[in-house]
Amino acid sequence: MFSIWTLNRVQRRLLLILIAAVLVMSCLLVLTGRHEPSPSISSVIEERYIQSAAMISHPGGDLEDHSSSVMPGVPLMIAGLAALFGSMDAALVAYQLLQCIFHAFSVYLVFVLSRYMFNTRIAFLSCFIYALFWPAYGAVRLILPDITMQTLMLLLACAVIGALELRQAGWYAAAGALTALMACYNLQALLYPVLFIPFWIKYRSPVKIVTGGIILISAGYLLILSPWWLNIPLFNRLRYMSGPWNLASLWLESRYIEGNPLVHLFRSIFAGRTSKYAAAIGNEEARRVVQSALDAVRLVMLFAGVAGVIWSVWKYRLKRQLPVLLTLLYFIAAEWFVPSLDGTGFPYSVFLLLYAAFLADKAIIYAHRSRLLRK
Repeated sequence: MFSIWTLNRVQRRLLLILIAAVLVMSCLLVLTGRHEPSPSISSVIEERYIQSAAMISHPGGDLEDHSSSVMPGVPLMIAGLAALFGSMDAALVAYQLLQCIFHAFSVYLVFVLSRYMFNTRIAFLSCFIYALFWPAYGAVRLILPDITMQTLMLLLACAVIGALELRQAGWYAAAGALTALMACYNLQALLYPVLFIPFWIKYRSPVKIVTGGIILISAGYLLILSPWWLNIPLFNRLRYMSGPWNLASLWLESRYIEGNPLVHLFRSIFAGRTSKYAAAIGNEEARRVVQSALDAVRLVMLFAGVAGVIWSVWKYRLKRQLPVLLTLLYFIAAEWFVPSLDGTGFPYSVFLLLYAAFLADKAIIYAHRSRLLRK
């Protein structure tokens, strides 16, 4: 189900070329572009992540003065890379290149999910749309969790499909572990395992599978979060940061982000605050026009995804869409109840692009049939 060896030689080569192209383009953008923070929401949050990573890498001093309301996933990754490469600057570049790998790997995950939900033709169309989705290329250069979260969300959806379809223990443990990992980047993932209840009902899973699934999901969950509960000195520094171990203060702080939760929900998904793609253009008027055009096309793609969701639920087989569809709806609902302090909504876009490909495929088929009828 997840293997590319079920494809023919031409399809397999096309997919690998697409993955390689996305990887090369992402790496070139990181290596040739300079990361110069500008006064914006994203740059402020990036600085928080870097300061938190420095706090973890260099113990001692008054840690509370340097505490920050960001989740620990990114600071831990940067701190680990800093220990590996010996400097914070090298660690930041390594983190960006690691995001490039995640970005390219997401092409494969997009293909797998779209092929499972629809068919191989729509899967390739989804990959092309994702490969052309320029906000992702802007996000790989940012010291933010968006690309990593997107990859984890896609992996989580794949793990859910594997658990439901293959009924193997490893997939349930992977789902629990991935959920806990996501909670280190975004608090909203904590209750994701609750979605297995409608999955089990829809798939009519026997009691034995349900019981084993609960145990394995819990085991994977506890394994990832155990360092904080086992009182390991390195992780004790994270008590000064937000995380799954410090829910109340984070929830209270996040409830007041941007004032109106509904406004924040819309902006987090459709506003595209992660980067300004036309920033390199010198002329201010030209930059504003190009940026407006890019934002308009991006919004068309995302709203096409919303239309594709409605159409697919109405006309297409629902059972195979449930893992992706409920994952998307869960995180959108979670964004409303617990607005993310450091997210931009970018990770949710990838699921809408799958449905944008579905809508585009139906539009192409309809146009082809209309042309044949006219002839």
